[in-house]
Amino acid sequence: MAFGRLTTASLIKPLEGAIIRRGQLGATVLAGEIVFLQSDGKWDPAVLTAATLTARIAVQGGVDGDEVDMVTYGPVLCIEEGTIGALVYGSDTAGEPSLTAGTKSTIVGYCETAAILFVQPQIVSLT
Repeated sequence: MAFGRLTTASLIKPLEGAIIRRGQLGATVLAGEIVFLQSDGKWDPAVLTAATLTARIAVQGGVDGDEVDMVTYGPVLCIEEGTIGALVYGSDTAGEPSLTAGTKSTIVGYCETAAILFVQPQIVSLT
C-alpha cells in the first residue's frame, strides 16, 4: 500500500478534540476527501492549485446541496500509510492528500499516526 485517503467511508471518524463544522456541498464529495470553500459558499473537493486556508476533511460523503460534517481542526482517522510527523498537503488531484506539495503549497495538516491526520491548514508559499 501507499500513502492515501481511506476509501471505506465507515472508517472515517473525527477523534476526541476535533473541531467539527457543518457545511453545504457544492459537488459530489466522498468521505475523507479534502474540501475547500468556493466563492458560492459551498464546499467542493479541493484541487489545491490555489493557496487556501479553508481546507477541511469531509466526514461523510454527499452531493451538491447536502449538509455534511467536516473537521476544521484536530485529529481525524482518514488516511493510510502515513509517515508519523510528515506534513500532508492538498494535491492537484481533487480531494486527495499528498506527502508532497501540489501546484500551490497548502498544508492540510500532519500525520499524527499512520492513520490519523491532524488537520491544521497552513499556506507555505503564495508564489
